[in-house]
Amino acid sequence: MKFYSYEYLLSRIEVTNWLQITFAAISALLLLFALFMSFRDKKTTKYRELSLIALLLVLVTIAVHINNYQSHKRIDDQYSTALRVIEQASGLLEEDKTDLYINTQAARDGAIIKTKEDQFYRIISVDGNILLEKMNLYNPQTEIVDVEK
Repeated sequence: MKFYSYEYLLSRIEVTNWLQITFAAISALLLLFALFMSFRDKKTTKYRELSLIALLLVLVTIAVHINNYQSHKRIDDQYSTALRVIEQASGLLEEDKTDLYINTQAARDGAIIKTKEDQFYRIISVDGNILLEKMNLYNPQTEIVDVEK
């Protein structure tokens, strides 16, 4: 059974994709250049066509970014709930949150918290709060997933 550390869950929260932002910025600059050249030289259509292509690139990039943002936001919310559960369990068990591990990346009712001393607790969610039920596992096969340093 895999258990995830607090730092691992914190590191999994998605950061901004700089490659997409760079592509969008380059497309926007291309659009501005093409529009400027189009207005400056109204007799030729090549810059008008270039500006239309650049506009389409910007719109597609924005649409893809919005879609990615929504899916990453959903995943980040799952990680955030697991982090909140670890923080609440830390308070209840009076242990440091970095010494606790959870067996799921998206906290839910019935997940298991493991302490450094190999004590196990089942999570029971009640009205936004958690209850911890101590468990005895016989011959637990645990694997700790932590941040690679």
